[in-house]
This record gives sequence, structure tokens and C-alpha cells, in this order.
Amino acid sequence: MSNTLTVTNPCSNEVVGTVALPTAQEVDAMVEKSVAAQVLWAKQPLWARTKLLYKFCDAITENTEDIAVTLCKEMGKPIEQARMETGGSANIARGFIERANHLYGEVLSTENQPGFENDLIFTMREPLGVIACVIPFNYPIELFVHKVVPALIMGNSVVVKAPTDNPLAMLKLGALFEKIGAPENLVQCMACERDIVTEHLLQNKHIAAISLTGSSGAGVQMAQCAAPTLKHLCLELGGNDGNIIRQDADLDYAVSEMIAGRIFNAGQTCCACKRFIVHESIKDELAEKLVAALKKLNVGDAMDPKNDMSTVVSAVRAKKVIDQVEYTIGQGAKCIYGGTRDGAFVTPTVLVDVDKSYDIASDLEIFGPVFPIIPYKTDEEALEILNNCSNGLSSGIITKDLKQAMRMAAEIKSGACVLNGQSSYRHMEQPFGGYKMTGIGREGVSATLEEHSQIKSYIVKGVFNK
Repeated sequence: MSNTLTVTNPCSNEVVGTVALPTAQEVDAMVEKSVAAQVLWAKQPLWARTKLLYKFCDAITENTEDIAVTLCKEMGKPIEQARMETGGSANIARGFIERANHLYGEVLSTENQPGFENDLIFTMREPLGVIACVIPFNYPIELFVHKVVPALIMGNSVVVKAPTDNPLAMLKLGALFEKIGAPENLVQCMACERDIVTEHLLQNKHIAAISLTGSSGAGVQMAQCAAPTLKHLCLELGGNDGNIIRQDADLDYAVSEMIAGRIFNAGQTCCACKRFIVHESIKDELAEKLVAALKKLNVGDAMDPKNDMSTVVSAVRAKKVIDQVEYTIGQGAKCIYGGTRDGAFVTPTVLVDVDKSYDIASDLEIFGPVFPIIPYKTDEEALEILNNCSNGLSSGIITKDLKQAMRMAAEIKSGACVLNGQSSYRHMEQPFGGYKMTGIGREGVSATLEEHSQIKSYIVKGVFNK
């Protein structure tokens, strides 16, 4: 018999809804049904797949308010941010569809190798099969679209695992496929217990690929699940992203960027800046301006559109944030603002005197509204601090010297660098992903279609023989 998951509002602790969790046998059956659905779906021409997915985009738009309100209530995401994520996801989906309609194969040169002069070689893209999509809690609507839509447009079927903390909005999004008349079992969504997901979904021999957004530790586990059957992997993982603020920066602008990148979604963004590397000559003034700006923010119930920030996703995660803050203070940092919590509410927190040897300056990723200010003396030292991290998702440099910023960006080991901005500034088209333990592959309109398909070469031997 299935277990039941109860989902509560982190702002009020009220029950938002319940979800039935499938058994191991039910998950196995879902995969089996997905295999059959994928075979039929792949036979549909691209124009037919396009037609269905445009209906899905329209359905997102029509149901934005319902999905956004659910997302707001179940995870504490401010309502305007929830609306932005949901409504914007329809545009992301359209971007994938449009690119798929103009994704071409190649005709290869055959005259550069003796004996092949009269052959024709061309390539086409084909689906992988059934893709397991594992969705995180922080942007469940956007990341559902980033994984599911490109998988489907390329001819795959999907089994989607919703985040356990807040599955309801994503499950509503997935249910739209039934409403628009999608083929049965093409898109199957579930919330599920961790061990069942690992053993019965991710290790199932019929799963051709795993697409995950999560922690680096989760990515390692996914790779272990994939290894016995050599599944394709697309892993967008952790990032303790660094932003360098040089001595010539406009401090008011720098503060506005810091707040935009760290307060949005209560700091629960993989590419949000989590290490502020600030020139020693401006660190005190910057910290003072930052605290003054944070004091003006409205923090409260996520459903109130006047609030800039609400809770993190749960009280358990809030406690972890504060534990990490207190650990950093124990290493020698000084808290000049915040550092407290009330249930799932975490006060925006500013830490100064953060030495580059402290864990937070390298690999201690805090998923909450915490601003550690790490001083540096030279550009070389700033780059050393930024690159001293096991991850490399995104980064940023705030300075008036664009030429120096370009030179520094070339030395940064991350998948993106935002010049004159903070690291979470992301365009839907860019190939999103990173270096080192940040994962495998890239995600975005310019990249995911290739990640969710495979190339086949067609060689027509001697077709031009006379």
C-alpha cells in the first residue's frame, strides 16, 4: 500500500495538501509503461510533437495563478516570484520548441579521405528513450520545463520525480499533459521515497538517461546508479559561487546586485552568490551599506505581494542555515546583522572578517540569505579565493574596468561569469552548468536538446559512383 506525504506551509505550518507515494512495484510499472509510450511517441513527426507542446505552453499560461499560489504556499516562495517562475516557464518551453524546429543535422565532407569520395555521410538526431528527471525544491516549475520539454520534443518519454518538500505545484504542472490530450504514460510524475527512487527508478535498466538538478553528493549517487548500465547523465549540481567586488565598484550598485542575487528565493538558488570577495579598501563601507539596505526589506508571509522575502522551504533547512552561520562564527567570523531564525524564517545575515581559510570561503555552501564578506588585497588573490572551491557553476565581477574584468573572467573556473553583475543573472538560452564537481553536461535552450538526444550517422556508400 502506498504511503502518504503531508505537505505543510512553512510560513504557517498549515497543511497544504497530501500526496500518495508509489510503492516499488508501482514505480517499476511506471517505467515499463514509459518504454511503450516512448516507442509510439518517437514515431510522431516533429510537427506533431510541436503542436502538442505548444498546447502545454498555453496551458501553463492559463493555469499560472493556480500553480503559483500552490508553489507559494507549499515552499514559502513570495507570490510575485512564484508567478514569475511559473509564467516565465511557458516562454522557456517555447524556446526549446522553436529551437528543435531548427535543429539541423550535418552533411560531412567525404573528399578528405581516399576511398570515400563518392559516398554521402549525414547525421540525424534520435531520442535516447525513457529519461528520469529529478526535480529540486527551489525552482520546481522552471526546472521541470528545462528537463521535460526538451526531452519530449526530441522524442523521449519521461518519468519525473517531484521534490519531497514541495511536490504539489510540480504535480499540477505535470497533470496539464493529461488535460491537453498527451499520449497516455508519456509524462508520468510522482513524489517518492528516496530509496525507492534510487533502486527502482534510477537503476532500472530501461531508463536511458538521468537528468538531475541537485547537490554534488546527489550527483555522485546518480552517477553510481547510472554506471552499471552506462546511462546518459545530465547533472546540474552544487555551486558555492563567488562574486568579486573590486575597489573601483559603485558600492550602491554592488549592494543592489548582492541583494538581488541573495535575497531572491530566500537565497535558495544554486547559482546565487554565496561568497562575496571584496577589496579590503571598501569592505567596511560596503558592509555598512548592505546592512542599511537589508533593514529596509519586507520579510513575512509569502502570499503578501509587499514582502521581498519569506521563509526557506522548511524549518529543518532553516536550522541547517543557522548551524552553518554559527559554525562560521566559531571559526572567527563576526555577525553584524541577522544570524537568527524563527521557524522557517531566516533573518538576512551579514558576516564580516571572513578569512579565506574558513570553510565558507571555499566549499561550505549555505542555501539561505547569508552574505559572507571575504576581503582580498590583489586581483590575483581574489581569483585564488574564488577558484579555491570544488564547484564552479557561475561567478561575477563588479568593477568599472571592463578590460580587467574580461582578463579576470578568463581565469575563473566556472561555467559562467557575469561581468558587472551577480552570479545568478541567467538567460534561458545560455548553456547552464559548470566546472569540477558542479556536474556533467549543460542545460538551457542552446544545449539541452543535444543532451537529451543522440547522433546517428548515415553513410550511403558509393552513391556518387559513375
